[in-house]
Amino acid sequence: MSQPAKRLKTTATTRDAASTRRRILDAALKAFARHGFDGVSLRTIADEAGVNHQLIGHHFGSKQDLWDAALDSRVEVFGKLHHALDVAGEVSDPREQFRSFQRAVVEFTVANPENACINYHEALVNRSARKNSDRYQRLLELQVTRYREVTERLLAQAQDAGIIPQMPIDDLWFVWQGAVLHRIITAKQSEHFTGVPIEDVVDAHTDAIVRIFIR
Repeated sequence: MSQPAKRLKTTATTRDAASTRRRILDAALKAFARHGFDGVSLRTIADEAGVNHQLIGHHFGSKQDLWDAALDSRVEVFGKLHHALDVAGEVSDPREQFRSFQRAVVEFTVANPENACINYHEALVNRSARKNSDRYQRLLELQVTRYREVTERLLAQAQDAGIIPQMPIDDLWFVWQGAVLHRIITAKQSEHFTGVPIEDVVDAHTDAIVRIFIR
């Protein structure tokens, strides 16, 4: 085989390997979101990705290694959310800032429901534990802590502007999170009762949140 042909083959192999890794990561995120870490097997993830389950071991190792890689793969996605929230925070009018903030979070969660579902699964698993599992602790540090800092700051700004209720910021944050996330996490319930696909409720859900909180 000539050198150019070898280079082409190597390039194609690398591209195929990257595509396989991406399919596995996407399938893993969906499976962990639906079933939780303990409720899914590597074989199930492999079937959803359309690959031999041995390829997961080849590319990632154990199920815990795959979990870690799946979380790491979302760092860039969360970076885009944080950027959108930073942009919302630059809006000068407090009411428009609050609306932009809500829309950014709703759009992100509708487009990436796996993140919230995985978080809820892990929260339920750890609810009665004496301390958080290493897996849940890593999830909190990698995804939730920064998200909470940014959104809490924007909620505090809305409080300072006098447009949303005054209460301890911790209480406000969790009430607000419930308002934002519940409908999206229970998307099938929402679709059953409203007949509207969850992807089409961004405007209505944003408006509802704004009307509930803004005085």
